[in-house]
Amino acid sequence: MPEEALPTAGRPEAPAVRAMFGGIAGRYDLLNAVLSLGEDRRWRRRAAQLTRLPRGGRALDVCTGTGALARLLWRRVGPTGAVLGLDITEEMLSLAARAVPEVEFRVGDALELPVAERSFDAVTMAFGLRNIADHDRALRQAWRVLRPGGRVVILEFSIPRGLMQPLYRQYSRLVIPQMAMLLLGRSGAYRYLTSSISSFPGPDVVAGWLRDAGFERVSYQRMTLGIVALHTGRRPA
Repeated sequence: MPEEALPTAGRPEAPAVRAMFGGIAGRYDLLNAVLSLGEDRRWRRRAAQLTRLPRGGRALDVCTGTGALARLLWRRVGPTGAVLGLDITEEMLSLAARAVPEVEFRVGDALELPVAERSFDAVTMAFGLRNIADHDRALRQAWRVLRPGGRVVILEFSIPRGLMQPLYRQYSRLVIPQMAMLLLGRSGAYRYLTSSISSFPGPDVVAGWLRDAGFERVSYQRMTLGIVALHTGRRPA
């Protein structure tokens, strides 16, 4: 993919985001597993747990990608529940539909969720908020479609603190693009992704965004030495 087609870190353009993820869809899960040393699966398992979804519940997974988190949500709600996965990238959704046939997948924009208000017990988003230009609108949309008492769970990359910070920055700058080149034959997309991580605000700021959007009981937990943060909030009952 030519560099000029990549999104702008910090203010990503939706068409460029769609094109970038469409171009790497086939190797996306493999590369994430390799680069995280398999930790990405544990992060998603914890995200699914934090939804506190009951059997028979309803969940919406925004920026669902290849459906990895949607699969875990469906396991929690079971056949009497329902999970809807939305994404703007059709190539990702095509893979998701084949991998998780129990879940309904649709093209949908996080800034204008094509679902009724107060219709879900939980809304999740894994590694998507960083790739949305208007985070306030996306979070308010999540609030809109949650039932009173429903929970939002957002999994997003962060920057480790202390001695880990310079090591992680070196890993992001040198190792990730090289591995992307080896597995994808190109590194541009992952150079954008590492840039978007370094420019993304810390968990305290994101927690403030959630409060501003109307969520209560907002909290976050760091995982894997602070590489990721899991944010949670609740729509007031």
